[in-house]
Amino acid sequence: MSEKAINTADNKLAILYYVHSLDIPLTNTQVTQFFLENDIMNYFDLQQLLGQLVSSDHLTCLETGHKSFYSITEKGRKTLHLFLDHIPKWLRHAINVYATQNRHRFKRENQITAEYKRVSSKEYQVICRVMENDIVLIDLRLSVTDRKQARIICNNWDTKAPEIYKFIVQQLTV
Repeated sequence: MSEKAINTADNKLAILYYVHSLDIPLTNTQVTQFFLENDIMNYFDLQQLLGQLVSSDHLTCLETGHKSFYSITEKGRKTLHLFLDHIPKWLRHAINVYATQNRHRFKRENQITAEYKRVSSKEYQVICRVMENDIVLIDLRLSVTDRKQARIICNNWDTKAPEIYKFIVQQLTV
């Protein structure tokens, strides 16, 4: 690691500060990207620390199909408040700048979700959703016969949801 490397406890605080600063549920990728791009910690250490923060109730992790969303808990906020000075100023500044630049994009990315669950041996239910400002614009549920098809739908929903939503609204309002 670079000269910017800091110890494990401070790394946990940095993760809490990052999640708190963005102030929205974040995917694992959205958390990982910042810490790897800035050479603050390696991928494996970061994943281990995220797991520890969830286990200790400093973060929550909501699993939704193929994505996990991290949010800070009240315990995490209190811990962060008590030990905020342990996070180097350069790192707090870097996180604040990154949060300002990426919050809107992350929020937009997280408003389009898709997940699937097995209903029976021959059926999977796919739940595709688009939200805007905490309002559900579309909640589409499909039944498919196999897991592969369910995964393909989930993966395609991320890029095709706006187009599909627009099409449905246009077709139903003529």
